[in-house]
Amino acid sequence: MPGGLTVEGLSKTFAGQRALDDVSTSFPAGEITALLGHNGSGKSTLIKIFAGFYEPDEARTVTVFDRELSLPLSPRQAHEAGLRFMHQDLALVDDLTIADNFAFVDHFRTRTELGPISKRREHRRVAEVLATFGVGEDPGRRVGELDTTTKTIIGMARAVQDSRTSRDDTRHHVLFLDEPTAALPQDEVERVLEVMRAIRDRGGAVVLVSHRIDEVMRIADRVVVLRDGRVVAERKRAGLDPDGLVELIVGGSAADEGRRAKAPEDEVTLSVRGLRGPRLRGIDFEVRRGEIVGIAGLVGCGRSELARILAGAQRAEAGTCTLAGEPFEPKTPSDALRAGVSYVPQDRRGAGCITAMSLQENLSLGLLNRFFTGGWLNLREERRSTRDAIKEFGIRPPDPRRLVAYFSGGNQQKAVVSRAVRRDPTLLVLDEPMQGIDIGAKREIAQIVRNLADEGVSVVVGSTDAADLVGLCERVLVLNRGELVAIAKGVEVAEERLTLLAANPDSEEEPDQ
Repeated sequence: MPGGLTVEGLSKTFAGQRALDDVSTSFPAGEITALLGHNGSGKSTLIKIFAGFYEPDEARTVTVFDRELSLPLSPRQAHEAGLRFMHQDLALVDDLTIADNFAFVDHFRTRTELGPISKRREHRRVAEVLATFGVGEDPGRRVGELDTTTKTIIGMARAVQDSRTSRDDTRHHVLFLDEPTAALPQDEVERVLEVMRAIRDRGGAVVLVSHRIDEVMRIADRVVVLRDGRVVAERKRAGLDPDGLVELIVGGSAADEGRRAKAPEDEVTLSVRGLRGPRLRGIDFEVRRGEIVGIAGLVGCGRSELARILAGAQRAEAGTCTLAGEPFEPKTPSDALRAGVSYVPQDRRGAGCITAMSLQENLSLGLLNRFFTGGWLNLREERRSTRDAIKEFGIRPPDPRRLVAYFSGGNQQKAVVSRAVRRDPTLLVLDEPMQGIDIGAKREIAQIVRNLADEGVSVVVGSTDAADLVGLCERVLVLNRGELVAIAKGVEVAEERLTLLAANPDSEEEPDQ
């Protein structure tokens, strides 16, 4: 089928670092193309050039449905050419209503003959779009009041609104989706995939950036793989198996997973008894020295609440905790830090880092006391420490002055994790540390966690994706609606079993410690 998007010889350099290197590729109409690669491989840079956010190193042309356009494009030119985008950060304005978020970017307002905005007609049309995604929220509700899952679905709906409301435009659209399902439960994932299939079947071109290999295998017609800014593979997805796909992405075998060097010790680091909160319903568990304990469950199970309580970011309603044999009742994050608890929150951009600050400034947050000598900040020592962290944790590009906002999601996450690790914790608490990052970054972070546990640090890691816990955790606690419904150990720590237990707790007997 003719049409879609084609580009040749595209390059982009940031501060001497080549983000894209002579990229030539295409995204055909009537197909779903998975754009794959580890974080920092150039995927987001490529998309942002098409969206008009970045300019290429040299003027180039891009062909969109047989129409030749000159790069750089402005955002308006990209939109008029039929290029549609949903970025990782969704770009929703919390202080505006759902309807106004639609109108804010895409001029979706309906005007009366006299000119004023007809709120009633605008809300009706937005409600019709939302209904196709199973969202029944009032279009007049403020976006800031919504949960992350609902925000993600609304971002998807807004990105394709022209496709859903125009009779003939879909076949002239190229829709870029950057991790559209990263924060969605499984039932919402399938709904989004169905929308993608519908757009493809109507002749549109869909470009999917996803780090979920199983999702790519289910939905993609073809794959384009970037590595270090270059196209290393461009082929039909049929004939590829998951291991082969991983090998293309990371440049190595899927069997190259790291393993624990030694088993956990018998000494108990963390003991929790009867812990309760708005979601948690009185849970008991222990974590031994050098043990990695997973927390599994669906969205709303109480996983994040447990992490926040351990980190001092939320007060428990009842229950007791001991850390290294001492009573542990943190009232603030500072209390938890002083007791030896480091925390990586679920929302890395909103709560884990300050994107308007440099990488060096972010890596030094909470650690500045180490760089003071005689009342003065030793900038040379701070820079040396930053360079060491960048090298140790493989943050790319290795530019300490670059704003964190311009790093990929995986490298942002490595920066957040590295800062937590460098505080020399007794207990490390990670909430969704693998969310929205590629297979390469997942491996690197998992190995960091394993190495830390081998040194005797206890780790609690929570995830709604059971696959992230398999191969990493000695034990996994399964939560359902705030209750501890099962504990998986050893060979029981398998993706299918954890998923079953999270969705159907009646399938397991009373959990044992």
